[in-house]
Amino acid sequence: MTEETFHNKKILILDDDRYMAGILRSILEIFNIGHISLTASTDEAIKSLQNRTFDCVFVDNLISADNGMNLVEYVRKSQDDQKRKIPIILCTAFTGLRSILTARDTGVTEVLAKPISPEQVMSKLGNALFNPRPFIFCDVYTGPDRRRRINRDGDVKEKRRTEEVILEDTEKPPLPPQETTP
Repeated sequence: MTEETFHNKKILILDDDRYMAGILRSILEIFNIGHISLTASTDEAIKSLQNRTFDCVFVDNLISADNGMNLVEYVRKSQDDQKRKIPIILCTAFTGLRSILTARDTGVTEVLAKPISPEQVMSKLGNALFNPRPFIFCDVYTGPDRRRRINRDGDVKEKRRTEEVILEDTEKPPLPPQETTP
């Protein structure tokens, strides 16, 4: 990807921390993003989305009661098909399994772990814009296909799990039973 790849893209950033929003904006400007809008609340972000179109939204898990996931839900439940499919990148310091699963199940396209780097930002943005996953519409979920897996060779592997896994209050998924040899 080159700087020209992003020159006509419009990005919305929702972050109540002006310093972090400024860092993300600076990174995006380095890569020649065409237009960047900053908002500090979900209400402001919704107004921006109602008045303009965006190619991607970066959203933070806001510290205030106005959680960033509220914006994800608003976008994914939109009646406007184009708006509903906007890639959303969650930029967060909360990277525990439960937080990631919640973000994925809410409809986040990519998760960007803080502290961020230019390489990570552009990798996630490139995936969201130019390598999108199939989009799912159903009664209980609307968003990018959640089944994407990347194997050790870097190839994407999609596989539907047949067994049910119940996650407890741990941050690690349960291990499969070990086979014993006689």
